[in-house]
Amino acid sequence: MIDVLRRRQMAILNPQQWDDRNDRYFMELYQEYRGAKGLYGLCAAMCAETYHHWRVFTGGSGGACIVLKRAPLAEYLDAASKKPAVPVTNVRFGEVEYLKLPKVRKIGRTDIMRLPFLKRVGFADEKEFRIVIETSADQQGAIYIDCPSEWIDRIYINPWLPQQQAASLIATLNEIDGCVDVDVRRSILIDSSTWKMAGDRAAGKKTGRKLTLKAPVKKALKGPPVKRF
Repeated sequence: MIDVLRRRQMAILNPQQWDDRNDRYFMELYQEYRGAKGLYGLCAAMCAETYHHWRVFTGGSGGACIVLKRAPLAEYLDAASKKPAVPVTNVRFGEVEYLKLPKVRKIGRTDIMRLPFLKRVGFADEKEFRIVIETSADQQGAIYIDCPSEWIDRIYINPWLPQQQAASLIATLNEIDGCVDVDVRRSILIDSSTWKMAGDRAAGKKTGRKLTLKAPVKKALKGPPVKRF
């Protein structure tokens, strides 16, 4: 996260490090078919934060969720796909399709270009938006694409990070050059004052809790935001 803000770039990783072996195998077959020396992928979510996102993709109290504005990201990727820069040879992006096994059994030779955007239905809760980049250079651990701070709609800090540490981290992030206006907050998914106040009302208890609302952030121009955990 800090690297994204300082470099104004985002890492696109080698898919052979992915946890889903089926997914890795499809990417390997696609790379072989395309004759690409390097193949990279980024997986984002098109839904609100969930408990399983935090537990699966971060764990412990580390990690963060970066919410990107889809419109400028899509415009950048669209331009890159039409005129890729060396060593990039091809850029593709879009939503992942989740298949049950009966449909998987019907996959054939004509579906080779679909492979990077197909996953088993058991992963459907991810609601994934994927970026796939092919290069003429040898495979590396990652390559980078632009990600200026203006593309960032919001950053959520891990909800298990203690409040005091979260506050210190937020202050540090906002001190990075050009990031003073980036909306950074600790996730309240597991510790919501709104939720607890509702419980107090139901139990007939008086509550001293205060509900604090931050100023609304600007919405993306088009389409839902994508989240990078």
